[in-house]
Amino acid sequence: MIDVETIASKWANVYELALPADLEGGYDAANNRILISDRLTPIQRRCVLAHEISHARHHDVGCKCDSATERRADMEAARMLVNQLEYQSAEIIFDGDECAIARELNVMPWVIRAYKNWLHDSVAA
Repeated sequence: MIDVETIASKWANVYELALPADLEGGYDAANNRILISDRLTPIQRRCVLAHEISHARHHDVGCKCDSATERRADMEAARMLVNQLEYQSAEIIFDGDECAIARELNVMPWVIRAYKNWLHDSVAA
């Protein structure tokens, strides 16, 4: 399993703190900080941190960037967290059920949706 904590520390300083209930994480470009909610489960934390790493890598500015930026961050997080062979196996075993695949791969369902989008875009390109 990839160590997102180590990867994140290469791109920004990571701070865990109390964030508003509707916010799981964010990237503060002005201070080069990734902010992660202190109420997340380990799986949620890993997924949100991978998403915020994308924002840090691209030095994205602003809260709730445009949909293309968020989509890119989701897909980069998915590519970081999902092993292709494990995904293929889980896809067959669970007949495409995103929640079951997510449980099997220890990620959030949105990560599986983003991975599927990346696969679709890769084939279309």
